[in-house]
Amino acid sequence: MDQQKILTDFITYYCDLPDKDLETVLRHFTFREVAANTIILKRGQLCDTLSVVIKGLFRLYAVDDTGDETTTWLVFEDTLVMEPASFLTRQPSRYYLQALENSVTAGISYDALQVLYRTIPGFEAFGRKLMEEVLVGTMCRATSLLLDSPQERYNRLLRHASYLQRVPLKYLASFIGVTPSSLSRMRRRMQS
Repeated sequence: MDQQKILTDFITYYCDLPDKDLETVLRHFTFREVAANTIILKRGQLCDTLSVVIKGLFRLYAVDDTGDETTTWLVFEDTLVMEPASFLTRQPSRYYLQALENSVTAGISYDALQVLYRTIPGFEAFGRKLMEEVLVGTMCRATSLLLDSPQERYNRLLRHASYLQRVPLKYLASFIGVTPSSLSRMRRRMQS
């Protein structure tokens, strides 16, 4: 599918703009090809771009003092890829963002987004609705980590089985809070 069409559909899902205003918004987005395994944001950097995944797969992860990685978010097509706390507070990120596949994004800078919010009536609905979605998703993720078992988290992910086949086992295990060997056992139990 045409990259421009995917981005247009993404924006118009969140807000209804006259054609002229939509064209102005679209001109502020830049398409970027990202090679697999590229880290597009490192801990300590400012997340200055809000991006839509046109094609590909990303993960948001943290690294603790011992060097262990924890995958906190998996991001597929037609979804926002960013580190929201850094982007919104203008503080350095505590996370890393990595492409897991060859990917394409459409990104807009924080400053350009703020200008568009101020100059295009109705466009601020785009940001508000996106951030509402991010907030709800973050709260659901936190609640799941607190209240659900790893098996329940894995079962929920199985609703998107075609996506899961694209995520390396070690990142999937980290995302649901288990070791790769525990995830393998979980999968075997479900197959028998």
